[in-house]
Amino acid sequence: MKNLRFDDLYPPEYYMDVPGNDGRIAIKKFNDARDTMGFAQFSLSYISDDLSDEAGKNFAKIIHLRHAIEDLNNSFDLLLQIPWFYYRIWAEFNRGALLRTRKLKNKYEINRNTQNWVFLAERDCSIEKVMTYLKSVSNPLEKKINDFSDEYIKRKGKRFTVRSLCNTLKHNHALSFVELYEPYDFNLNINGQNIDLKQSGFSVQFEQRIFKKDNPGVEVGKIKISYNKDLSVDYEYNQGEHFHHEDSMNANQQLKIQEVYKECSDYFDALVELFEEVYNQIYPQIELLPSLMSGNGKPNIKPSPKSVSMDTYFTVV
Repeated sequence: MKNLRFDDLYPPEYYMDVPGNDGRIAIKKFNDARDTMGFAQFSLSYISDDLSDEAGKNFAKIIHLRHAIEDLNNSFDLLLQIPWFYYRIWAEFNRGALLRTRKLKNKYEINRNTQNWVFLAERDCSIEKVMTYLKSVSNPLEKKINDFSDEYIKRKGKRFTVRSLCNTLKHNHALSFVELYEPYDFNLNINGQNIDLKQSGFSVQFEQRIFKKDNPGVEVGKIKISYNKDLSVDYEYNQGEHFHHEDSMNANQQLKIQEVYKECSDYFDALVELFEEVYNQIYPQIELLPSLMSGNGKPNIKPSPKSVSMDTYFTVV
C-alpha cells in the first residue's frame, strides 16, 4: 500500500525550523500519526456490518478489531505529540516553568539536543499537559481536542471507549466477545431420563454442602449451582469467604463485535477530522525553502486499504 508522505515531497532536511519551534519533529509526528491511522483503517476494512454465526469468521474479525483498537488509541497519542513538539510544550513542565504543578510535571528534565531528549519528551507527553498549554495561550486546538476527548476518550455514560478497551488489552490481554462464547452444557438425570437443560430451556438451582476433609461431620460451606441458559457455580464458606461465578467469568463485560466496530469506526472518522484541524493550524507555519514551495504536502489520511489483500500473503495451515 503506497501512500503519499510528507517526506516524498519535502525531505526533512529541506524544512527550515522556525526559531522556538521544532518543525522537523512535527513533520515526523504527522507521518507517524497518519501511518498508524492507516493501519487502523486497514484492520477495520476487514470487518463488515453483516452479522455472522460462523465462529471462524468472527474470530478473524476479533483479531482485526484488537489491532484496530491499539492503532486507534496510539494514533491519538501520536497526534498529541505534534503540538507537543512543534510548540515545545514539554519545556513548560520542566523545573521552574510557569505551567508546572505538583500534578503536571515532567518525570525527567528535558533539554533539547541532549542525548535521548526526544525519547524523554515523547514519554512525558500527556493530554492534560497539552490541553493546559493550549488553553494558556488561547489556542483553538484546545477546544477541538477537548471535544474529541469528551466524546471518545472519557466515558460519559459509555460502556466502553477505544481507550478503555486498549487499557483492558494492555493490563488483561483479553477481551471477551459474545460471538465466541459458548454456554456450558448441563445435563440432569431425572427418573432415569437424561435431560439437556440448554436444549430443553429448563432452569434449575440447587445447593451442595461442603464438609471438612479430615472431619466429614463438620459443614464448612455450600456450593450453589444454578443453570439458566448457562452454568453458574458459587462457593460460599461459613467463615465469610465467597467465590462468585461472575468474578471469574466477567459475563457482564462481554462485548459484541458490531458495537465495538461501530465505536472504532466513529472514533476513526472523528480522528480524521481532528487530524485535519491540527494539520491546518500547524503545517502552514512550517517554512520551506522558496524553491520547494510548489506541490501539495498534505498527506492522504484515508488510503485505500483494499489495494493490498492479506489473503495474498497469508494462508491458514
